[in-house]
Amino acid sequence: MKNFFASLKSFFTNKWLLASVVGIIITLFAIWYGAVWSLIIALPIVYDYYIGGHIAALHKRLMAKYKWWRVVYAVWCALVFALVVGVIVHMLLFKWNFFFPVTLAVVFGYALWEELKNQGRVYEWLYDWVHSIIFATIVATLIQLYWFQAFVIPTGSMESTLMAGDYILVNKTSYGPRVPMTPLSFPFVHNTMPLNPEKQSFTTMWERDYRRLAANGKVERGDVVVFNFPEGDTVVLERAAESYYQLLLSNEFGRTEAERRKNIADNYTVVTRPLDKKENYIKRCVAVAGDSLKIVDGRVYTNGELESEIPNKQYYYDIVNRTTGRYQTNVLLKDTELQNYADTARYRISKSMGYAGEMLIPHRISTGWTLDNFGPIWVPKAGATVVLNDFNVAMYGRCIDVYEGHKLEQRDGKYFIDGVEATEYCFEQDYYFMMGDNRHGSLDSRFWGFVPEDHVVGKASYVWFSVDPNEGGIRWERMFKAIK
Repeated sequence: MKNFFASLKSFFTNKWLLASVVGIIITLFAIWYGAVWSLIIALPIVYDYYIGGHIAALHKRLMAKYKWWRVVYAVWCALVFALVVGVIVHMLLFKWNFFFPVTLAVVFGYALWEELKNQGRVYEWLYDWVHSIIFATIVATLIQLYWFQAFVIPTGSMESTLMAGDYILVNKTSYGPRVPMTPLSFPFVHNTMPLNPEKQSFTTMWERDYRRLAANGKVERGDVVVFNFPEGDTVVLERAAESYYQLLLSNEFGRTEAERRKNIADNYTVVTRPLDKKENYIKRCVAVAGDSLKIVDGRVYTNGELESEIPNKQYYYDIVNRTTGRYQTNVLLKDTELQNYADTARYRISKSMGYAGEMLIPHRISTGWTLDNFGPIWVPKAGATVVLNDFNVAMYGRCIDVYEGHKLEQRDGKYFIDGVEATEYCFEQDYYFMMGDNRHGSLDSRFWGFVPEDHVVGKASYVWFSVDPNEGGIRWERMFKAIK
């Protein structure tokens, strides 16, 4: 038995086997990513690392022969050490309120001193951990960027399909993972630094255009989708849960938009974020590109057909018990729970009128639409054309101007796109209409409009952990539950 395990260990640690496995993984990823040219560099390095050893031998000779090489290498090692250990120390001791370069410089100085003299046992032990942290960070980052990513549900907009406190896994390969558009970012956080929500975790010194890798499929009606909040390009940090553009409509900040914009800027911290650093939202797709959507008495019709049954969909109701005279308002009920009030002789039930106020969609025109009676509305599709008129410009203007980057102007009753007079517009990408399953308690496309295809992050797949945010206990019955 001892010889068997020794043979097994020898087989799995064979340098040719390891080189082959790593080489195949890198080759497949390079083909998927569309960077086959990188194999010219990557595969020789893999061969040399596991088999050839020429780079390691050259490094050893240079270290023995040239003092300057030893100094350069020491500086490099100290810098790597400082970036990893310095960040950890700064987070633990100063919570990002202290001047970070000071921490970095102190740790770098200690590491360089250790590198240039005989390294102590403590430093060697720490550096072993640095190597492990770097390797784990690289692997976890690649998984997070291109395969699965974990998210936590912060609100009840998807109840009872998803509950606040659910930790979910989002499959990015379902619709194809996006290549990072803002690559220079602190790992494992989205847009702000740990312990300091006012400090952004990325830099826009290097930005790339939108590109999506090969996918298993496309967004379909009924999918639960994670996406970047379309109106999240501008954020009021002190009121991050609210849309900046909704705040601009509030009389709380003044009578005119210019006055409101100035008052918000003077009294709050307003920041801008690139596309992939906007806040992540999760909703159900109820209409895809090219669909015509209408909501009648809370029921969603797409291309004239009633949406598929969603067992956990919820609305707020007002309930009168005819027997006792008891009146209840804003009672949250699933569709499947309505049977409990089917006895019309005993109950009178209706959707809460508090959610029936007129909606200004999208923020500038009066339509007479409400949350429960909405549309009809057409969802933009790549290659499709719309006539430019007051209604369509109000409805699709943000798609043209913000999401597709064309300057849209109106002068003397005429429309101009990028300075050229136009009577129609052809869309460049697909869009989706998203709604929460808590239909009366969800900030969704009924308020802020369409979700562009380049904002889609992935498909919600599983709840892997769940904690009740009010009681604090673990909800064991929700763990490892598939999301439908």
